[in-house]
Order: sequence, then C-alpha cells, then structure tokens
Amino acid sequence: CCRLRQVQALLCGSGTAIPDGILCSLIDSRYNEGCTELAKYLFYGLYEQNQVNLEHGLEEFPEEMLDVILLIKVDCVHLYCNPLNYSYLLPYVSHWRNLHLYCMTETEYEDEEAAEEFKISSFVAMVQDCYHIGVPYSSQQIQKFDMFMVEKWPLLQAFALEGIGGGSFFTMKYKLMDMSENLWQVYNRLDPVSLDNLLTEFEKQWNGFFSGMDLESHLSILELSEAQAFRSYYLHGLISRKITDKKCQQPYVLFGKHSALEDLENYLFNFPSESHQVRNTGPQGSAARHMILQCVAPKGPLACARTYFFGTTHNPYLNQNTEQKKTDVVLSQIYSAAIQAVLSGIKCYSCTTSATKAKDVAENTFLMSLDSMNLSQYRSFLSKCEFTIQAVNKQGIIPLTNEDSHYVIKTASLIVHDIPDLQWDRGELGSVVFSESFLESSINIQQRGTVSSDSCYTILTATVPRYACWLMESDVKQSEQAQQLTKDDDGTCLGKVLTAADAAYVLSSSHLSAPEEKIIFFSEGLFIHSQYGSITISKDHINKVKFYNPLFVEYEDSLLPHLPFPLHSSDRCLVFALLPRSKSQRAFYSKVLSVWKSSGLALQFLDQDNLTWNQKNHTKLQKLHDSQEPPMAKRRGSLKTSYCQLPGQEYTDVLDVVQAVLFHPDPVVQACFTIGAVTACVNPLTSFIEHFAFPKLLEQLSQIVSTVVFTGLTAEKKHPLMQHVQQLVRSANPTAAFILAERGAVTDEDMNLILSESSFNEPQMLRARYVLYPGCKGRFCSGSGTLVLTQQRVAFNRPLERPLFVTHIKSSLRPSPFQGNMYNVWGKVRFSSDQLMEVSYNALSGNLRIVPEDNSDPLSQGPKETNTSCFLFFDGVGLTEDGLKDWLRLCAKQMTRHLEPLPPGYFYNGYQYVDIFGDKTNFHPTEEFIKEYIAEANKEIEQFNCQLESQGQPDLFEP
Repeated sequence: CCRLRQVQALLCGSGTAIPDGILCSLIDSRYNEGCTELAKYLFYGLYEQNQVNLEHGLEEFPEEMLDVILLIKVDCVHLYCNPLNYSYLLPYVSHWRNLHLYCMTETEYEDEEAAEEFKISSFVAMVQDCYHIGVPYSSQQIQKFDMFMVEKWPLLQAFALEGIGGGSFFTMKYKLMDMSENLWQVYNRLDPVSLDNLLTEFEKQWNGFFSGMDLESHLSILELSEAQAFRSYYLHGLISRKITDKKCQQPYVLFGKHSALEDLENYLFNFPSESHQVRNTGPQGSAARHMILQCVAPKGPLACARTYFFGTTHNPYLNQNTEQKKTDVVLSQIYSAAIQAVLSGIKCYSCTTSATKAKDVAENTFLMSLDSMNLSQYRSFLSKCEFTIQAVNKQGIIPLTNEDSHYVIKTASLIVHDIPDLQWDRGELGSVVFSESFLESSINIQQRGTVSSDSCYTILTATVPRYACWLMESDVKQSEQAQQLTKDDDGTCLGKVLTAADAAYVLSSSHLSAPEEKIIFFSEGLFIHSQYGSITISKDHINKVKFYNPLFVEYEDSLLPHLPFPLHSSDRCLVFALLPRSKSQRAFYSKVLSVWKSSGLALQFLDQDNLTWNQKNHTKLQKLHDSQEPPMAKRRGSLKTSYCQLPGQEYTDVLDVVQAVLFHPDPVVQACFTIGAVTACVNPLTSFIEHFAFPKLLEQLSQIVSTVVFTGLTAEKKHPLMQHVQQLVRSANPTAAFILAERGAVTDEDMNLILSESSFNEPQMLRARYVLYPGCKGRFCSGSGTLVLTQQRVAFNRPLERPLFVTHIKSSLRPSPFQGNMYNVWGKVRFSSDQLMEVSYNALSGNLRIVPEDNSDPLSQGPKETNTSCFLFFDGVGLTEDGLKDWLRLCAKQMTRHLEPLPPGYFYNGYQYVDIFGDKTNFHPTEEFIKEYIAEANKEIEQFNCQLESQGQPDLFEP
C-alpha cells in the first residue's frame, strides 16, 4: 500500500488543481509512456521490459497481460483486468484499501464482443462521479500536454459509443489535466523496495571493483592506472547516467599524491587518467601508498567514499634478532580519525537535524582522535578538514532546509586535503576521504498529553569495507617468510604446530576490523592467514588469554608493529571466534589449552555471569553466526541491507508500551495486552457480497486477523467463487489460519483456535495492528461496509415527456459503487395532459406502473402541496436533490429549442438531436457550435495581437 498511498496523497485537498482521480491505461492508451511508468511504479516493475520476475517465465508479454485500466481516487481504487492477468496482479493489489475490481470469469471472457462491452461499461462506471481527471501523460521528460491526443486513446474513443459508453466525447464531459510532474516527485521518493533495488545495484559496483583489483598480482598492480581501476566498477554506469555538473556526486579514483585538493576539484569522471599509475603517484615519483575512490549508484542517490591502501602496515614477528623494516601508518591513522569523525557527525545530525552542530562535532572528534594517536604535530596542517552533509535525490543535491530532504538519502563525508609527509619530508602525500550514506528516522511518542521524540539512523553503506589493502612485492616476501614457521617441525618462535589451518573469525574493537579467514594454533602463539598477509602472535606479546568461545587475547604494546593497523584497538584485545563443531574448536579444548597452560601463558576461564566484553564485538560475531555463512575476507561480504531491518518512517501517537512491543518484544510487556483473537467468518457468497462487500473483504481480513472461518459449501457443491475468495484472502493475509466449517460446523480444535488469546497477542500481530493502523485504534479508513440507502423528495410544476421518462428510469442503474442508483420511485406527475398520473417503479422487478390518479385511495395521496402539483419520492444510494433535478430535466419536454434552426447534418427525431453519424444528444447542438466559434475567434485574435507585438513600435528618431 505504500506506493499507492503516495499517489493518493496527490489527490488530497480541494481546488481546480487537484483532480478527482488519476487515470492509467496501458493497451487502451496506445502504450502511453506516462501510463506505463505509473503502472511500473504501482506494480513494482511487473511491466518492465524483459521482465524475468513472472512466475511462469514468459518470454514476452501477450497483449492481454497489458489489458489494465486503473482509476485512482483519494479513498479507493478502481481496477479493470481480465482472467489472464488477474493472478499476476493479485499479489500487488491484494492489500489495497477499498479496491473496486472489474473482472470477468474465464467463461465470460471467451465472448470477445461481450468482453469489450464489459471493459467499456466498467470504465464508464469508474469515472461516473468525476469531473476533473488527471493523466500521467509523459515519462521523466517534459512534453506538452495535448488533450486531443489523449482523446484519440481507444478507450476514450469507445466512451462515446451510444448504449455502451457515455454517449459523448470524453473531453466534452470531463476536464483532463496532466499529472506527470507531480507523479515524478512521487517516483523519486524512497521506499523499501526501491531502496532494496538501489542497494543491489550498488553492491554490484563494489563487487566489480574488488574483483578487478584482486585479479592484479603484487607485480602487475604497479602498472595499474586510475582509468583501469575506474572502468572496473563504473563502466555500466556511464550509459545510464550523464554528469555535467561538478557539484553533483560523481565517481572517482585517484592514486597517491594525485589526490590533492586541486586534483579533486578539476576531476571529471568522463576522462580518467591513463598516465597516473600506482608506480609513479607516490612522493617523489615513488609507488603510491594509498588511493581514494568514490562509488555512485548510476540510477539513484547513493554514494560512499573510501581510502584504501597499497602495502601493509605491519611486519610479521619472526624472532627477536630479525631486523624489522619501518612501516608508515600515518595515513591509516588519519583515515581512522576521519571515520570516527563522520560516524559522530551522523549520530549528532540524527538527533538534532542540525548540519552546523554535526559539523562542529565531527571536526572536534577528528582533532581529538589525532591527539589520542600522538599525531598532534599534524593539527596545524589538518585543521582545514572539510565535513559536509548533503541530501541527494535523483535530480541532484537539495538543501537540508527543504522539507523534501527529510525523505531522501543523505551523505556525510570528510575530506582531509593535502597531507604533508612530516616523517620522511618528501612533500605531500595527497588526501584522505571517507563518506557514508544514511537514512535518519524519528518516532513521536505520546504519553499523558506530552509528545517526545526518539530518533535513529541506518548507515546504508556500512557493509562496504572501510579498510582494504593490496600486498606489494616486499609484503609478499615477508608473508612467505613467515609462512615457513608453519612448515618447520623443529620448533620456531611460536613453538610447535598444534592444529592445521582452520576457519575462524578474528576481530578487534576498532571500527576498521572485519572477519578474517584461517588460524593455526602453536604451542607458544598463534598464526593467522589474512588479507593483510601473515600475522604472528608470540606468547612474548600476550598478556592474558580469556576464553569462553570466543577467545580473548590481551596483548602488550610491543605487538603493535607486528599487527595490521585495522586490528589495533585501545583495549589491546583481539577476539577469536571458533566455528562450532569445527576441528579448531575441538583441538583447542582437547589439546591447546593444556599445552598453553604448561607453557606459562596466563589463562582465565569466563562463565556467562562474568562475561563483560566489548558489545560491538558481540554484535559483529552474532550477526556472522546468524548469517550461517562461512568466514571470508571482509571485502567478499554482501553489501546488501534488507529493507525490513530499516527504521520506520515516523509513526505518531504511539504509547511507550506499544513502542516496546513494536521494537523490543518482551513477554512481560506482551502480557499487558489481553485482547481476544479476531476471527473472520466468510459466509456463502450472496449477491450482496458479490456486488459490494467483496472489495471490502481484503481490508476486513488484513494482517490483524488471526483466523478465517469459511462456512460455505466445501464438499460436492462448492461455491464456484469460493476458490477465488480463498486465494484473495491468502494474498492479503498469508499467516491467517483457515478453517473450513461447512454450514458453521466447527470442531473442538477449531474452537480452541478461534478463541485463542495468545495468537492475537504474538509480536508480529501486534506490530501489524499498530503499524497498519497508527494510534492504536485500529479503525478502517475506507468507509462503511454496507450500502447506505437514502430517500429524496423532489417537487415540480411542469409536465414530463413520457417516452423520455420511461427510457431514463429503466437505464439508470450503475455498477459498484452504485452512487446515484434509484431502486424505488413513486409519486405523481403530469405528462402531455393535465391529468395527474400515479407513478411507481421498482428496480428489482423492473416493473413500471403509470395509472391515472385515484383520489378515492388515501394511501396513494402524497402530502398536500400549495405551490406544486407534481412530486416524486426516490429511494437509492448517494442520491442528492440537485442530481435528481438534473435527471428530471432530461425527462422534460423540449418545447422551444427543437423548433430553432439546426446546423447542417443534424435533425430532431421528436425526442433527441441526431447527427449524420448517429450520435444523439438531448441538448440543442447550436450551443456547442457557439462555443467552438468563440474559441476559434479568440484564437485568431490572439494570433493577430502577437503579430502586432512582434512588429514593435518604431522610435520617433529612427530613419
């Protein structure tokens, strides 16, 4: 219902700029692009070209699949379809509120002429109470709205057919208006499905980038150019996205010192550099140590930037005598500070919605992080770091002060420009960048007359690895040298090998760390195979080992040079999670523990009561365990975020206890609700249900119903529509229990299910109730579920034309929603003579009775009238006095106009005006010719005035 409500919101309010409904047709609009786009939006891509989501895998749509007509009103939807596409449309429309469905059975649909008449009459019924009708005329590109082109649509041409359609030109009876631009704004808004599709496409880009980079060896990576790295992840985006504005988000890849501020400002993604390679973009022409890159979704407002590295930041520990090379971790440290700054800025913005406050918090966090890493000497150079938050939609960047910015993705970024090389004094190192795209959300909680606000945010790009590196030649040599430890049986700095390499997770509390792959236990240490190269941890660097699966290893500061920077943490602790029932887990408890204890390592066993450790690590490990996926390098992880985990978009008027049930289910809280189970009983389908209650069925049997009881025939004489009803109910409520209780016969087990109190109070039921119906009142908003019959009395003086009266009264019934239908008419009228006639008509029997007035029968006499002698009582649905007066005017004599001269091609048949094509009208055609003449004359006058204005007035002094 989400997308439908977005469209219906355009119809709220009043005025000439707001239509009564929005019309959408596919085949019968000559496949109009605007209509097709609206159908794709409402049916979630069902009508995309080369559609592959169809259950039966159709290679292409048959024409009948596109035979759909939609009329969307503010409180209901009219849908015409056919038996062939009904089953495909059902999953998309089964939850729509107040749905009016027009569909023939398969047998009825076999008669082509009857099917065409049914379509036209359905369309006439849809638009009967409309005056202004909106049309989605064009698709994402402004086209001049041509009302006469719309009039040529086959559906609107058929509207003029006498006896089937409305009997006149559609544009003469209804005012059309273009709703294209309004609908484009709706399409651009984010919803769970479009966000899920956006993240899926975004994931493909990053996976393509990592796949391309991983193909490079430690030798060939030196020859990699910015253009090659660029093409690896954005090639398909070039076709679908054209970027000309530098202020717009654009993808980029820049190596080493070529990432300076000047290079960023002058960068154009259409012309990536072939000459700037990894080998020549470092300080003084050396190899680059890092790269900055930004990935942008080609079809949506999603982007994130990262800084990745060439070469590792550690040297594997081999022994005390081995000379270790010095590593440069300054860029990694600055990058880590930038990440902390962006995350703190996002958190501040979600709480305050103030970009200024978020900027202050982010930049202060950045400088404080530098101080904590002993990089205070960089303060004077890095005080100009730039933090920004931008709201972005498909059209580009919009101001945060704009109301629409609350509903779009935002990107927070921090760029540190032109970092100097203070350690080696080799000039500038380039820039560091980090950004994340996020959604923020708020919920208003009303309690005891006061409203408080709570907010949260979701970082959509959090699964894109925040740290990655690719090994260079020297790193590979060191890693291979360390791997010799695993093959030496004579004992090493780590002791003897106790286990074979096995899968495990290795984490730290750093926001840069991610799961690793394999671990080997030694008698006096650990060996880890990682994407950063080999990691060796000797017992000389271990302070204490705590174990409760996961395993906690507290290490000394002396390990830091031998530990990759992403695993550095302030608590100096590594977490090892051994996979359940794995070889490494069994070997650890059976062999490693006893050997480590005898080797002098400080061991401590933790039970569940005193297990106090970093909650972030626990969350990471729990997600990995729940995913049931094998451990893998962090850049292999899926980037996709399920939309069901995203925060809600502002629920209002919710009590605290309800909020607890919605977001933190708890048995104690659930016990507060003692509402009994709601059970819907579906009786045999009477004609009333078939004609009116059937559209209401979906709403009444939505997700708040726990049990549905079918009391109709379920055995030999099963009702022909019962199967369709069950299919419809199952689409609207997949979790409801079905009970087949023919003629109301239920078993004890059925009664227990029907009267169950617990089923209605399950967390998913509570969430469905309070999210579908905010305010905890559970009210339906689609109107009454029964027909409302009213009676109107109209009095008048002048006589009626008997043939016109008979014709109109027998052709006045309309299908659902039955507005304006007259089911019973009685009273007294005059026709050609002065005698009063008693009239009575019943729509059910179709009998019309017209007899002279019987003054002897007191029951037949109406109320005494002083000013009028004729009156009629009307019983029907949605009757108004003005509407009935208009209807009676159609039945009155045309005493004067039919004697006036008629335009060529028209004649009067005694009752109506008929043209040469057989079209009939009750009104004199001269009125329409006058309108056309005035319009044509005004057009000529406007053209003449334009010619005069174009000539201009000559100046007095001109030659």
